[in-house]
Amino acid sequence: MGANRTLVLINGRRQASFPSAAGGSSNFVDTSDIPTAAVERIEILTGGASAIYGSDAVGGVVNIILKKEYDGAKAAVKYNSPTQGGGEQLDLSYLQGINTENSQTLIMFEYKKVEAIKTSQRDSLFNPAYYEDEDGNIRWGAGPYGDAAASSWASWIRDYDKVYTSDKYSPLDQAQCTDLFGDKGIYTPVGTYDCYYDKYADRGLQSAYDRINLVVNSTYDLNDAWQLYGMINASYKEAQKYKDEKGFGTYIYEDQATGALSYDSGEFANDNKFQLRRRMEEFPGDRIYDTQNTKLAFSLGASGVIGDYELDLSWSSGFNRYEKQNNHMVSADGLLDIITFDPNNTDPTKWYPNNKLTDTQIEALIGASTKDSTSSMHQFQAVFTGDLMELPAGSVGFATTAEWARESYEDTLDEVTKSGGFIGMGGTGGEGDRDRVAIAGEVQIPVLANMTGVKSLDLSAALRYDRYLDDSNVGGATTPQLGIMYRPIDEVMVRANIGKSFRAPDMHRLYAGLTRSFGSTDYPHPTIPNEIYEDSYDGFSSGNLNLTEEKGDFWNIGVVANLSENADISLDWWNIELEGAVKTISTREMLDDPSYNQTGNYTSCDQMDVVGYLNELDDDGISNLACMRKGPINSAYEASQGIDASFNYRFAETAAGDFKLKLAASYLLNKEYQENVDSEVEEETDTNFVPKWKGNASLTWNYQDVSATLAYYYTGEATGTDTFDLIDANGDSYEQDDYPDTLDAYQVINLTLGYNAPWNGKFTAGVKNLTDEMPPLFDVRSDNHNDWPFFEEGNSSYSIVGRTLFLGYSQKF
Repeated sequence: MGANRTLVLINGRRQASFPSAAGGSSNFVDTSDIPTAAVERIEILTGGASAIYGSDAVGGVVNIILKKEYDGAKAAVKYNSPTQGGGEQLDLSYLQGINTENSQTLIMFEYKKVEAIKTSQRDSLFNPAYYEDEDGNIRWGAGPYGDAAASSWASWIRDYDKVYTSDKYSPLDQAQCTDLFGDKGIYTPVGTYDCYYDKYADRGLQSAYDRINLVVNSTYDLNDAWQLYGMINASYKEAQKYKDEKGFGTYIYEDQATGALSYDSGEFANDNKFQLRRRMEEFPGDRIYDTQNTKLAFSLGASGVIGDYELDLSWSSGFNRYEKQNNHMVSADGLLDIITFDPNNTDPTKWYPNNKLTDTQIEALIGASTKDSTSSMHQFQAVFTGDLMELPAGSVGFATTAEWARESYEDTLDEVTKSGGFIGMGGTGGEGDRDRVAIAGEVQIPVLANMTGVKSLDLSAALRYDRYLDDSNVGGATTPQLGIMYRPIDEVMVRANIGKSFRAPDMHRLYAGLTRSFGSTDYPHPTIPNEIYEDSYDGFSSGNLNLTEEKGDFWNIGVVANLSENADISLDWWNIELEGAVKTISTREMLDDPSYNQTGNYTSCDQMDVVGYLNELDDDGISNLACMRKGPINSAYEASQGIDASFNYRFAETAAGDFKLKLAASYLLNKEYQENVDSEVEEETDTNFVPKWKGNASLTWNYQDVSATLAYYYTGEATGTDTFDLIDANGDSYEQDDYPDTLDAYQVINLTLGYNAPWNGKFTAGVKNLTDEMPPLFDVRSDNHNDWPFFEEGNSSYSIVGRTLFLGYSQKF
């Protein structure tokens, strides 16, 4: 159901959401700042749990329980090296336990350094080469099939009125193309622009980062009945995401009377019109988006016994900060100050775009758009538990919870960006906060026990009410849940649950301010064969205070059985349905649905109060995108249903050592999506490349001080639909929309070896992705097949890292 619909807790407490939304739309909790060595266990509850935990627990709950104590100290180092290059990783950690008669404290420090992976470092995804097309023309392509086109945004100028040139276009010749762009300059004089640009080589498939994590977890025993506890989690991360060099396009108008320049033709009575496309290859260094993440979270609490009952009181606070610098932006004012469209202009302060930039001109144009986002959460929680009464079958247990929480979100842009000072960038930032109060209760009632055919039969019921105090339309939400647990014998349990769930909209989706961006999409040119039409447009996006909560229904039924002392099995069938699921639709989805075409209803996207787009005619009479307004919407319906199974078996001891087998699999029966009440229900396992099967298996061997684990991970075939280029019976090509494509299954094998040295040291070594498996590719006939990054990004199981060798060592003191 999505990462943002799984509630993530640390020691049973909520965390502040990461302040920058995943994919620009969905908030999430970043768990990568928890050192793995500090984790005691991870509890996973599948299925809806809003009746107990409130918002976000639609798809389940993940509770990360940290170690409370450790005897001594432990230092560890681990190095990972992908065999295809890039992506090297170094991990250092130190764990210290400090224990007294009444207290236990654990201190954990971790440092990680990860190198970037660029597209050019993965031959199966890059593979650039010149080739001869079906008409005998020499072209350049990249990607797995070698036909991903270079960008037409290298350098060209269009002088509409031929004021300074005899031809409307002024393309580069081969020498100029090489001089300006080096190896990334692609000269193929068979299209409109002659000089093209390799936009793939420098794009980052994996970001580089350095990260420091710190965890302090402590308890103090006041007496036999009461205990104080506290936790601090802090982290700092610096990351670099590699991008292809900045390319921009704009129209500029020249006053015929004075020669003044403007981006607005309305400023002049009579003007000359020019169009410009340019890659800023002269900008120094790589184009990188730099980010810095800072987190500080702490919790304080007390737990103890009052009579026959237990009480837990806690306060937790969390603060996240995310800073981002989009480098290599182009100053709008600086461009007007230095540009000339006259190729014969000899003024050294002026720049003709087909010429190389000087250092002074670079300084006048280059800039960085900055963003500073923060989020915080403060929460007080009281949990009261115990037994209500005795029944013939046992004690009636109860738990009650009362909560108060405040969340805040702020997104700030620099003044230049907010004022539109960079070409293709702009925005207003956003901010907001909300309070939440909640009360919940849960009872477990033993109905029958120790009867023929009934070892035990228990019923459970939970009810929770959450009230949101903010500017949105969420209001209050009541979520009930009923459950049954039946044991015919000690070794078998049948369980079932039914209830409702809800999810309040992400803070980002509510309060994000208006952001202006420079977007582009491409598709086959409507009039020029074998040419790609790159359609640029102004993008606008913002939050939506009119969003309501997602309302869900769920049920699940399952069985858990101990087949023997050495074997156990589980089987669960679950179903989750959501009304009003919040989603931000993609550019492609919007263009494929004509209901979003608002051409004729509005004059500009910044005035639109609905999600949609406007078209315009370019100077060649081709209809293309003028602008697009995006934002979150409450879609009508979303649902998932599936079956989960697991099997564990510990083999009898042998002279060769101990062996343990684990198997797990999930089968997605359906995943449905309906955008609005008038739309058809879409089965995403048929249309959106959502795999039905996922599974894993592992075999572990231990013999004295030596161990080995062979692990296998499986992601099944994934089917989707796309526009296909097909051949009819006469040998003529034609396009077919909604044609099915199937991605191959994705399988990864990992091997880990371990040796416990007699001096309390441990060596580990092994191989991740032993067979060097890369993500499955789209069919060559699919329009998706040559779109970067050339595989289905939406599937988090796919990895471009490839085979990785690793070596580690840890030492206990």
